[in-house]
Amino acid sequence: MQYACRRCLGLAAVATLSAVAPAHADDPPPTLSLALRETFDAWAVPVGGDPGGDVLNKFQVSATLAGDRWGMPGWSAHAQIFKTDGASLSARLGDIQTADNIEAEPVTRLFEAWVQKSFGSGDRTLALRGGLLDYNADFDSTATAALFFNSSHGIGADVARSGQNGPSIFPVSSLGFRVAWSPSKTWAFRIAAYDGVPGDPGHPRRFAAIKLRGEDGALLAAQADYHLTDKARIEAGVWRYTVPVADRVDSALGRFDQGAYASIEGPLPRHDKVSAWLRIGMANGHAQPVAAYLGAGLAAESPFAARRDDKIGIAIARARLGEAAPDPAAAHRAETTIEATYQVKISDTFAVQPDVQYIFNPSGQTRARDALAVGLRVVLTAGYPRKAKAVEASDPTVPPDGPQPPDQPSPSDPPQQH
Repeated sequence: MQYACRRCLGLAAVATLSAVAPAHADDPPPTLSLALRETFDAWAVPVGGDPGGDVLNKFQVSATLAGDRWGMPGWSAHAQIFKTDGASLSARLGDIQTADNIEAEPVTRLFEAWVQKSFGSGDRTLALRGGLLDYNADFDSTATAALFFNSSHGIGADVARSGQNGPSIFPVSSLGFRVAWSPSKTWAFRIAAYDGVPGDPGHPRRFAAIKLRGEDGALLAAQADYHLTDKARIEAGVWRYTVPVADRVDSALGRFDQGAYASIEGPLPRHDKVSAWLRIGMANGHAQPVAAYLGAGLAAESPFAARRDDKIGIAIARARLGEAAPDPAAAHRAETTIEATYQVKISDTFAVQPDVQYIFNPSGQTRARDALAVGLRVVLTAGYPRKAKAVEASDPTVPPDGPQPPDQPSPSDPPQQH
């Protein structure tokens, strides 16, 4: 009953803001922007794993303040708070890639809190950002793949499973500093440094999970984007932790968690409504559970004449385990997930999305059986002074500071995955 009441309060807040917020898409960025997002997932596992059902929920509130009208041109500040509830679907499935990208321990947390100074305009910009940062907001994010639920489509499992407490992504972020430079409409570059151990592992449910220790080191990251067209791009990135992994002495190289990735996405030739992507990644399997990752998929807009705003897609995610995987002698050597999804746009601020995933060789638990997961997502959004669209993942309160990724199809949920 208490869980239901909390959800009702969240839905009421979203509905209230939706009712009072005017939508003026062509207005300049406002001084203060607010956005709310309520994501509700219901799952059933009819085959394999631990049969049964689970319910997950994520409620987000974000705000961005622009300083232009206060005599501080180029300055902005942003904050995001989320609240998660529900059981663990991955505990039921036994997967290592996390089938639901909103899964987290029940917690209320300050996830982002940063300030930024931007220089330039148009296609030539430079932006400096510091504070509590989401790595996935700037690195290893494929717009087309964000339609899907599986966490690996938001950020590759090779990156998501790195570090002592993961990188600075949902559900735990860390302090960091990021530089984004766009010298032209074609190129964009980003470099960043983050605390090597996000949050406070000793107190995982703290609202503001920040604990800096010298022995944690840093996570360093760099990425380059090349825009082939307005709707197609190639990205490539590298990352490395500065502190070696304890008890991994196979070789000097084997003691450091590091890796590289590359992806390409864009519409198919002569099929503007269908977009595809391919993403590959490699990591040091001596230092973390996942040694390599491959992801790919298709997403199409307007699948039926009567449903022009709907989207449909199919995707595959494959993670190959490394020597640092739990019980590597007994566990499956690779996990593959095939996902099919269909997003129904009810209105600008209301979307419903059924989803089906089949997990071959779940690798998060020893000897886990192949499993089928069937889910339904309901999304309600609100924004002020602009609407926050339920079918788009990007935070509408944060203005872009560089060339934009492909916009067809629009993502459906934030790519912040485990």
